Amino acid sequence: MAFYHYIAQRQVTPGSPTSTTTSTSSTATSTEIAPETRETVSGDTSSEDWANMPNKQEEAVDTAASTPQTGTTTAASTSTPTTSPNPGLKGGEVAGVAVGCLVAGLLIGIIFGWFLRRAMRRSKHQKGGTGSEERAKMLSQPKDDIPVALEPLGKKMKLENVILQPASDSKIVSDLGRLEDIIRQHVEAVYHSGPVDVEVVTFANTLTNLGISKKSSGFDAETVAGWCLQPGTRRGALQHVISHVLFRSIDWNSPGPLTLLPKPAVDFLQSIRPVKEYRDNFDVMSFAWTRWRTLSALFLHPAPNERTPLELSEPDVQDQAEVVAKALDSVLHFFVAPDQESRRKQRDHLHVMIIDAAKLGYVLFSHTSDWRFVYKGESRKEGAVVCVGLEKLSGPDGRRLSSPQRIAEPRLLS
Repeated sequence: MAFYHYIAQRQVTPGSPTSTTTSTSSTATSTEIAPETRETVSGDTSSEDWANMPNKQEEAVDTAASTPQTGTTTAASTSTPTTSPNPGLKGGEVAGVAVGCLVAGLLIGIIFGWFLRRAMRRSKHQKGGTGSEERAKMLSQPKDDIPVALEPLGKKMKLENVILQPASDSKIVSDLGRLEDIIRQHVEAVYHSGPVDVEVVTFANTLTNLGISKKSSGFDAETVAGWCLQPGTRRGALQHVISHVLFRSIDWNSPGPLTLLPKPAVDFLQSIRPVKEYRDNFDVMSFAWTRWRTLSALFLHPAPNERTPLELSEPDVQDQAEVVAKALDSVLHFFVAPDQESRRKQRDHLHVMIIDAAKLGYVLFSHTSDWRFVYKGESRKEGAVVCVGLEKLSGPDGRRLSSPQRIAEPRLLS
């Protein structure tokens, strides 16, 4: 108990540490009554004293509570920790912090924008490189493996519904026969059968310039020149010469120096590689060439919505007709009477014949099939051709036939 008394005295000592709490002071107060209580208990007290024990304890408590207030106040004041008030940040410091945050935010935004722009440039570069690789890959592929879309991806359209309608085979054969009659009538009505003053060699050279040869017409120029100078064979020979020159001038597959076909198409034809030289891929190139021809005719047509065969405009072919007439006249003028009326009649008839030939040429040029003229017979013994034959090389869709289809046989000199 002496220990508890010592503890109580330490609690009320003025020099006790300021960190002692109020709970410790209360303990000290309660422990101060312990000696008095102990003295009362130690004696031989009566039952009355035990009965009054609670009252005595209360008095002891009151006595302890009535101890000088200075000790209690000191203990209470020392038991409460003292904290000095936080003065906080001044206004200038707050403004400085705000400005610093703003500058830091701007720097972070600039750095982020720089990285973002760099990433976008890199992405575009990669996309461009990918496109270049794809183009290089497409170019390195074989041409047969590259799909070519000739039709729109949306609403499908067929070229057969746009290109010009072809003339029927019977119409073409009829026009061919009509031109044969015009040539025959022209020779019979204009050229005489009398003798002429010209050498065979000179005349043969003139025929050579017109394209008469054994390879092209079946007979060499000297042989044909002899027939023309002989009164008995002159008419047939002149028909042979005129027929060869006129049909060669409208032959799209075997064009000569003289032509009556549309000039824009002929100029393009003369600027490219001949289709017959594409031996490894001839069928495809022939089909493409036929398509190009029919589409060209569509754009040359004055009213393409009508979808009729390409019609000839005489003013457009006037210059070409004069060139052909002049070339033919280099041979035919030897057999025309020298008077002005005969010369005028010959020029007029020749012009009509050339225009009719050009009309047939335009019909064949705009046709969906490919055609070939037959300039000579199967053998030399059959005689000279006075009107060419005609063969179809491709079907209505432009695809090459397995073998040529003979539409009209050549008319031979009997």
